[in-house]
Amino acid sequence: MNLKLNIPEYGVTQFNKELRNIIEDHFSYVRIKGEISEIRVATKGQLYITLKDETSILSAVIWEQKKQSLTFEPEIGMEVTLTGRITTWSKFKTTYQIDVDKIEIAGEGALLKIIEERKRRLSDKGYFDVSNKKKIPYLPSKIGVITSPTGSVIHDIINRISDRFKTPIDVWPVAVQGTDAPQNIIDAINGFNKIKDDKPDVIIIARGGGSTEDLMAFNDEQLAEIVSKSEIPIISAVGHETDTTIIDFVSDLRASTPTAAAELVVPVRSELIHSIAAIKQRLNYSIEILVKQNSTNIEKLASYIKTPIQIIDSFKERLIYFSTGLSRLLKNDVEIAFKDFYVLSNNLKISSDLIKFNKSKLKNLKQNLHLSINREIINNKEKYKNYIRLVETNSIHANLKKGYSILSKGKKVINESKLIEENDILKARLIDKTIEIKIKKVN
Repeated sequence: MNLKLNIPEYGVTQFNKELRNIIEDHFSYVRIKGEISEIRVATKGQLYITLKDETSILSAVIWEQKKQSLTFEPEIGMEVTLTGRITTWSKFKTTYQIDVDKIEIAGEGALLKIIEERKRRLSDKGYFDVSNKKKIPYLPSKIGVITSPTGSVIHDIINRISDRFKTPIDVWPVAVQGTDAPQNIIDAINGFNKIKDDKPDVIIIARGGGSTEDLMAFNDEQLAEIVSKSEIPIISAVGHETDTTIIDFVSDLRASTPTAAAELVVPVRSELIHSIAAIKQRLNYSIEILVKQNSTNIEKLASYIKTPIQIIDSFKERLIYFSTGLSRLLKNDVEIAFKDFYVLSNNLKISSDLIKFNKSKLKNLKQNLHLSINREIINNKEKYKNYIRLVETNSIHANLKKGYSILSKGKKVINESKLIEENDILKARLIDKTIEIKIKKVN
């Protein structure tokens, strides 16, 4: 049997072209679901992916220019849906593959599962611990903002901060969606931290709302680690109030929206001024009360302080008192002795023995009287000398003799520096004479 009569004959290139036309015409644009089992990055930047299911595999390619439109970074183990064209290759080896235009996570549940696994790994490493959170400054001198340079987010943040408390803002523009977004944000965080002078006191990472897939850049594990390790405190403000990403857990503070982040980072200037005014009023009132209390105490203490003249007068009074007492004591002793003598004279008898006895008694009384008088005189002399010494010690002359001097301005004694002004002429009284002093400077 001769089969050649009914079988067409092709050249290799011709056959491959025919086969390519059949495949590409029949499967011009397809969506294929499977699990990523292998990823390889080529030298020119394109990604080669192997997609598999239970029994088969399929090759796929994502060219460098199309990587920019991806919303997330493909990973091994992800269940995805690839959208693209089927193409063939036959230069060195006959193959066919899907030329990918779009890659999607196969279902919201699969995407959330990936996010939960990343959360668990980061939580086990301690990145979510409250003890690692840094304190947000109450009134930063400069604010760094990492976000897209276009759109309403950056304008909302700038306008809100300007309305509340106008503060310098340093914007680092980044992509907030796609495969390059995580690395862009990482570079921005590291860039702010490396600034040596005038770096921001706090960083806001912000973007508007979107689907879970749109926000995947903010669920990147490496980005989460960089946010946690940043020396500058970070506020995350990604999506709407119901949106939650991994960087919300590692950042130092989470804001429900970008506008809320602006409200958290600075206080309202008018409210702050009002609070400061109220505190100032309370402080002034407290100081006034304290000054009044201290003034009362000073006046009370001043009433106990005596001048040298008062001290001398006091000692003079005490000296007069003791002198009067001494005179009174001497007079009493003399009167007692006289009475005793009178009684003895009345009882005097002719008897010589009695005379002798009374003479002897009189002699003893006389001796005792002299002794008593001498003792009192000596004691009072000592007291008098002590008082004289005390008076002399506290006298102006004694203080001048010790090296002190008395400053006076006119007829007023100077005892405080606030009573002296520049170019004043003061008199200084010394032990031997009085000199005049001209004040050149009061420190």
